[in-house]
Amino acid sequence: MGQPISRYQAVSFALAEAQTLLEAAQWLCYKTLWKADRGESRTIEGAMCKWWIPEICLEIVRKCLLIHGHYGYTEDLPFEQRMRDILGWQIGDGTAEPSKLLLARSMMGKEYVE
Repeated sequence: MGQPISRYQAVSFALAEAQTLLEAAQWLCYKTLWKADRGESRTIEGAMCKWWIPEICLEIVRKCLLIHGHYGYTEDLPFEQRMRDILGWQIGDGTAEPSKLLLARSMMGKEYVE
């Protein structure tokens, strides 16, 4: 269209949202590792990292793919491969449900969450 796609607000806003989500995910990882370095329990934070970060990554890659349209799904750009990598990460590392169950039980008590 004769100009960089970042000049379009919809694209630049999507990229700004992606950067914000990545920053939040990175800080959650840092907090988890910080607690580990201090010898503190990090079960809850680890569970959050386990289910949330792959979801965020998948959503960001999906947005990037859609921004580029059909071309984003070709092997010329890395998005389709990244999407498969993240899906493999989610499948290979186990489902998110046990992590969510752990979080729910820690929030409300084991007796209230089955």
